[in-house]
Amino acid sequence: MLEDLVTTFAGYSFLASHLLVLTVLILCGLGLPVPEDIILVSGGVLTWLEHPVEPLTLVKMITHPAALSMVVTGLIGILIGDSIIFFAGRRIGSRLTHSRWFRSLVTPAKMRRVERMMLRHGNAVVMIARFLPGLRAPTYFTVGHAGFSYWQFLLYDFLAALISAPLWVLLGFWFGNDIRLAAEKASEFSHYVLGGVALIVVAFIVYRVIANRRARQD
Repeated sequence: MLEDLVTTFAGYSFLASHLLVLTVLILCGLGLPVPEDIILVSGGVLTWLEHPVEPLTLVKMITHPAALSMVVTGLIGILIGDSIIFFAGRRIGSRLTHSRWFRSLVTPAKMRRVERMMLRHGNAVVMIARFLPGLRAPTYFTVGHAGFSYWQFLLYDFLAALISAPLWVLLGFWFGNDIRLAAEKASEFSHYVLGGVALIVVAFIVYRVIANRRARQD
């Protein structure tokens, strides 16, 4: 998928690359089944193809105006797409949950799982869900449906996106001269990210258990 996207849009302008990334990320909020990380990595690769840097160093990459502008575009697209999901839950959640089409996309089991996570871990669920495939949309929909403060949601979503958008865009930029290698590294890094999230979740749960025990003892 990454190679197809890059090949299709490689001949267009850098502005077109920005519009592609922004549009597809927003469409993801409307239900487009495209992995977010693939879109962001594609944006990074397209940026490198338009503005190649040789030799590329870490400092040059994180200070490159074109790469940073693509990161910002990714952030904006993520927040708009996630906000669409949130407000869908807020405005039409009750009707959608009884729709056969919606229940095929977001199963009742996923909704219940998200509700349990919210009860146990509170606001942290918004950040954690961004890195969990298949749970991001159900989580944000459920959070909106449950009456969660939008500005609070936006804050936690922004904090999570500050990790994911730069990570994937800059990964694509770093391996921009080899599309296949970029695709392989994106797949490899996704496992590292999931492992890191799992460790954070475990650490958070342990912290909550210890804190609750101390509170009871006091």
